[in-house]
Amino acid sequence: MNKDNYKEAINEIKASSKVKNETINRITTVKRKTRQKLVYTLSTVMIAAVIIISIAIPLKYRNTTEENQPTKIVADKGGLPRVENFENLCNILETKDTGYNYGKISEDLEDSVSIQESSKSSDTIEINTTSSDFSKTNVQVEGVDEADIVKTDGEYIYYVSEDKIVIVNAKDVSNLKIESELNYEDFNVYELYLDNNKLIVIGTRYDDTDYYYNNFTVAKQYNIQDKTNPILEREIEIKGYYNSSRMINGNVYLISNQYIDFFFDDEDINEDDVKPKYKDTIISEEQKCLGFDEIYYIPDSEERMYLNIASFDINNKEDANIQSFLGGGEEIYCSENNLYIANAKYEYKDYRIFGYYNNYDVNTYIYKFKLDGTNVEYVAIGNVPGYVINQFAMDENDGYFRIATTDYNGNKTDNNLYVLDENMNIVGKIENLAKDERIYSVRFMQNRAYMVTFVETDPLFVIDLTDPTNPIVLGELKIPGFSTYLHPYDDTHIIGFGEETTTNKYGRVTTNGIKMAMFDVTDPSNPKEMFKTTIGTAGTYSELLNNHKALLFSKEKNLMAFPITISEDASNYKYNLRFQGAMIYNIDLVNGFILKGMISHKETEEGYMDYDYSKNVERIIYIGNNAFTLSKGLIKVTDIETMDTIGSLEIETPEYTNRLKLVEVME
Repeated sequence: MNKDNYKEAINEIKASSKVKNETINRITTVKRKTRQKLVYTLSTVMIAAVIIISIAIPLKYRNTTEENQPTKIVADKGGLPRVENFENLCNILETKDTGYNYGKISEDLEDSVSIQESSKSSDTIEINTTSSDFSKTNVQVEGVDEADIVKTDGEYIYYVSEDKIVIVNAKDVSNLKIESELNYEDFNVYELYLDNNKLIVIGTRYDDTDYYYNNFTVAKQYNIQDKTNPILEREIEIKGYYNSSRMINGNVYLISNQYIDFFFDDEDINEDDVKPKYKDTIISEEQKCLGFDEIYYIPDSEERMYLNIASFDINNKEDANIQSFLGGGEEIYCSENNLYIANAKYEYKDYRIFGYYNNYDVNTYIYKFKLDGTNVEYVAIGNVPGYVINQFAMDENDGYFRIATTDYNGNKTDNNLYVLDENMNIVGKIENLAKDERIYSVRFMQNRAYMVTFVETDPLFVIDLTDPTNPIVLGELKIPGFSTYLHPYDDTHIIGFGEETTTNKYGRVTTNGIKMAMFDVTDPSNPKEMFKTTIGTAGTYSELLNNHKALLFSKEKNLMAFPITISEDASNYKYNLRFQGAMIYNIDLVNGFILKGMISHKETEEGYMDYDYSKNVERIIYIGNNAFTLSKGLIKVTDIETMDTIGSLEIETPEYTNRLKLVEVME
């Protein structure tokens, strides 16, 4: 089925625009955010590479010089060259192989400028100890906010529910009411920021002329002083799919990846169609293009795409700062002073006739940008062997950047930790940890790093980073299971969330329910598992395993909660659903994890349950002594002390059968 067939099928289905866009995006957009899976799915990679090669037709307008290099371009912006013109763009792209193993130009860049000031530790432990008695998004770095699907100011709740945002008055918990809704038809809502009376909605819109590549990352800023009548103050959009964002002191940094798509029709190329596009309604309602002389080129990037960054201050009407770099980005880490964008580069060594790559090298390139208000200044580029699993594998402390990677060499893996200076040069490292395993989670806390790898057991490594030039493994703990997320309890205790494992009769390691464990690292040379608990059996799932924002944690309130779907008595690969909702725990170092209660948005019948997408709890927040569980179709209020339900609010949702029908048609 070609592109036109897809679009024709889409238009025949009466489903929401968000459902359509999600399906098209899932089919046509390759977001390489989980590179580690390539180690174990080489055949899939090869198929993808063949597809890319087949569509990347040589460009008619390239200047085929003898060495196939772009003309000399002036270095600028921390040593980066500018693209300058369309001919240079074509030549630069031609130096890249059309598969995953791209070449690079031989331009000698000037030395990158360095950052003089150092940043404070990114993982200073913050566990909701502010005077305001309501929860905030569980973020990685104190002072650096992350967008999420729900925010609260202690009186109102702002929640993304399908194609709309509901603003809920939560002052009277026994009588919740919707003050207003923001409804969208051609806008795919993802996440929110909240800052006083400003609500920033992040999402994606698609150009109706082409679902494939005309997608735009959009930030809509509302004045919500009157909760019954939010006023749209501003829209900022940059072309490309949404990668990530951060907000620091009212400054929003919006990041997208824009595929360079003019190889689809190389006979009639309009140069404006291959430029980065943007719009800021403070300037004009019209869409504008960055000139080629405004685009910077990162030579070591392997991607045929632009990395677009829009930064703006929500509290003034100054023009947004729009920048574009020829080169993609994957994982994002942000401190209060610097933005780091990691991008993995795969270089395949050989090819087998059976259709897959047998061997490759992978290196991660890290682009460093200095943040100063809305000014985003490129500083330097560094690279390390291996790939990162997520943002928690990166960190900044006292001016040093730390990164943990899994490296693949042939059929072997090992794990490493590198320390880079302010100029992104490696100054310290530990390599070859846990051979033939891979990293499942990392957490940096001041001068320590905690790393979990896994193959059959879960080694927890405690690494000392007091001397950045000489990282040292202080201790190691081997236990069954693994943790995919590590959360600090205090300076000497850390909580692991992951999965329990068992070995079946065939000698294979299989998962067997969700595992929570408290680790005592008071003596770093002898880490201990103080206590643990296992929930459900195989098939049990929580979004927390893959998304830290799903965790509600308050040490001050002795409170921990997360959404979960529990399966029990699994057999023959059929998972029997027993519970769908959220679990609330008390936690302390004496009694461990104490189940306070379980909250479900669906009535439980005898025996097993049927999964209900609209009643799947996505987040838990608290305001005062009340817990609010949120699903697409319902918000429920529960007294934290008594676990009694004291209020609820139904949210109208679309028919979800359309989602299933849409997927069937697309397949």
